[in-house]
Amino acid sequence: MFVYQPLLASIRRFKQDRSGAFAISFVMMSGFLLSMAAFGLEGSRYITERARLSDAMEQAALALTAEDNGDGAQRNYDLSSDYFRAYMRHDVDVFKPKVIVKSGISPNNQNLSYVEYRVSGQTLQDSWFSSGFFPSFDDQVVIGDNGAARKFRSNMDVIFVTDFSGSMNEGFGGSTKLTELKRIVLKLSDELFSYNIDNKVGFVPFGWGGKEGANCDFPFVSNGPVPSDVLSGGNYKALERYVNIAGSVAAIPNPVHDIQIPLSAVNASTCLQQSSSWKVPLTSNPSEINQINNMTALGGTLVSSGVLLGVPYLASGTASRKVMVIVSDGTDDPGDISITPNLIQAGMCDKIRQVLSTDESVGKISFIGIAYSPTVDWKSCVGDKNFYLPQTISELEDDLRRAVFEEVGHNILKDN
Repeated sequence: MFVYQPLLASIRRFKQDRSGAFAISFVMMSGFLLSMAAFGLEGSRYITERARLSDAMEQAALALTAEDNGDGAQRNYDLSSDYFRAYMRHDVDVFKPKVIVKSGISPNNQNLSYVEYRVSGQTLQDSWFSSGFFPSFDDQVVIGDNGAARKFRSNMDVIFVTDFSGSMNEGFGGSTKLTELKRIVLKLSDELFSYNIDNKVGFVPFGWGGKEGANCDFPFVSNGPVPSDVLSGGNYKALERYVNIAGSVAAIPNPVHDIQIPLSAVNASTCLQQSSSWKVPLTSNPSEINQINNMTALGGTLVSSGVLLGVPYLASGTASRKVMVIVSDGTDDPGDISITPNLIQAGMCDKIRQVLSTDESVGKISFIGIAYSPTVDWKSCVGDKNFYLPQTISELEDDLRRAVFEEVGHNILKDN
């Protein structure tokens, strides 16, 4: 009996001393509490980070559909990674994203094709409360998610109205302006033809006017009979006096042949006289558009003549979307000629958009000035978003692509 009394006394003291009970209970529960705190704080952070990653990939997918660089392009991975890094500011590392490109035809409209970009990626995060003494996240956690976007392409007609003046033969980034323009136009044409939705491409070169057979091709309504030798001395101001600005705008989109001047009656700078070039009407045949490889440039510049020469070809198309891309590398010459600015002021651009518009799309005009600053206000004609001034070959290609392929697309259901 006396042997057990000390033990019983210890038990009685333990029962009376509640602080000891609390201490032991706290020690027993501390691991659980710390674990709950770690999972609560870290878990909510990782949920937030995954939501940010999801946003990043949805935006990356939209950007990829807008550029549409095609399957396997390095640009796809670079652009996706840039979006991930911009959104994921606390990551340790961004793994190379996976980009899948799909395409198809709309089941509801055979004239609508689509391209779809699916982007998935992972980032590495450091845990804040990782510990070996209580349950928690690992030292580093990989967070992954994906995004998807789709862009529909209606069938379209595109006309390239291109400057074929002598300055297009000048050097440009180790090549020449003309060489790079041809290369990019053919590349974009091949893409348009590959979609199998009856896209068509046309090509209209211009100088100081155009040419048709053995005659100059000036698409201006005249105030009266024009002497056939009016340009024999290169006096462009003399011809300007015969141009009826309001009548020329009113005639859009009809072909105009009021001014009949033989090529033999003009100098080498006029009507592409010494240029081996010709118009290529809208076509879906690659071999026809490939003719531009054999064309040469020489002469002066009158941009509005090319624009009005291109309108009838584009207006005759039957596609859901119609796009005119104007490319020039210099101002009209001589500098005191006011035909182009007068036509713009008289509403030429608005009239062109009107006749190019369809039930599905508003007609689009883009202007690309290669390595120069236009003196004519083409920005007011085409709008800020359709006005480009590339200074390098890569900028020229990017701008031509944007001028043709304008849709951004929209996000769609992503993978689970």
